[in-house]
Amino acid sequence: MDKDEKILKIRESITQNKYPLEYDSFFNSGNCYAYAIGSKFRDLDFRKDYIYNLGNISHIIYPPKTLSEAEKAFKLDMDVLGISCRKSSYQEILLPNEWKVILFYDDCFEDSYDFHFIRQDKDGSWSYKEGMNGRVWAFDGNPENACELDFVGYYILKIV
Repeated sequence: MDKDEKILKIRESITQNKYPLEYDSFFNSGNCYAYAIGSKFRDLDFRKDYIYNLGNISHIIYPPKTLSEAEKAFKLDMDVLGISCRKSSYQEILLPNEWKVILFYDDCFEDSYDFHFIRQDKDGSWSYKEGMNGRVWAFDGNPENACELDFVGYYILKIV
């Protein structure tokens, strides 16, 4: 399946959701990125072209090598998926059909990078997916401390 077909499948999947999403301990369709946006499309290509690698959906900044590139890549990915994305804060109140995510990023190595997402669930709590095959975890406490990677920011998303 080529990238355009994968993007279409993701778009079809996310438009079936009612946002914000409920905590889903049984989510097994992908990594933390897929979980954060609520995509049930499962990409079986786990190599470099894995669609849920940060920046791979838009493929303009891929892979991102700095914190600012990671943020730009995320926003470009959301644009391709038809999801509005705005910088937010912990305190900002969601409007109907919006949901909040946090992006973390690590650019400490010249030839590699890592990212992580957590999302705010419908009840206001936070949860995240551990890797591609890991479980979903609820997170209590300051969501900015949910990950050892560098905190990039809060974002509010909405399907347009």
